[in-house]
Amino acid sequence: MKKLIYLVIILVLSFLKTSAQETAKTQPYKVPSVYNFDYKVVYEANNEEKKPPETITYYFTKNGDYMGMETAESQKEDDMNFMISTKDGLMITFGEESDPKNPGINRKVLKVIDMRSMMKGSGEALTALAKSLSEKDKADNEKKKPDELDNFVKTGKTKQFFGYTGEEYSKHFTKNESGKEHSGTMNVWYAKVDFDPEMMFSMGMGSLAGQGVQSKMNQLHKNNMLGIGLTQKNYMLAEVDFAEDGGKSGTGMKVVSIEKTNFSKSTGGYFIKNYAGMSMREMMQKESEER
Repeated sequence: MKKLIYLVIILVLSFLKTSAQETAKTQPYKVPSVYNFDYKVVYEANNEEKKPPETITYYFTKNGDYMGMETAESQKEDDMNFMISTKDGLMITFGEESDPKNPGINRKVLKVIDMRSMMKGSGEALTALAKSLSEKDKADNEKKKPDELDNFVKTGKTKQFFGYTGEEYSKHFTKNESGKEHSGTMNVWYAKVDFDPEMMFSMGMGSLAGQGVQSKMNQLHKNNMLGIGLTQKNYMLAEVDFAEDGGKSGTGMKVVSIEKTNFSKSTGGYFIKNYAGMSMREMMQKESEER
């Protein structure tokens, strides 16, 4: 557990240095009347055996300034059924909540959360917690093996995904589950598209962290299965397949449609809670005051 905590702290601290500078420059965020999208991408994901695939829908703009996502049915909650992430580190959620002025009646609510400002005031606490970890924990983490999603190799195989050419990356894996060793092959397909889907992988954290941190992560995790979508321009994850040696095989997820769209998400009729510029503590206090 301590090792996990330490890794999380290091990751967050690496963002704090640049995010503090970004926060000082933050301009007040004005919620637009509508968010417009240019492309709609639908995936099917197999999460558990003996259950039908779950559909996940993404909406992209041509230039990739922001991305929309419909919440999967199994994860939908009253206070969030649609989410927009921006390259500036903002998360805009759409949903419903109980109207404090009208008990028993729900109102549509839109929340603006700023991932940069949420870190304000967290630096000292995180630094103190990091120092409390033993030197042994730190040493163990410095010897950390490469991530299991690292080191995928391009095979040279290609196939079409709704008019876009996909390239295959593959990796042989070995892992231990419940004392039994499993091995096999995982293949991922990336399609070269004519829009920017980078937000699918960074959720706005790429610009928040800065190019220096991003470059370091790329060096530490060469050809990471998800990192490929960050390092290659206009690369979109299209399919993930797996095959265990002498065991099961199948598709973990795959794109089932890619199409141009004129979809717009209107903000009209929503009660807006704009928390841009607020730390986590300030946001929670404001949220409590509004109830």
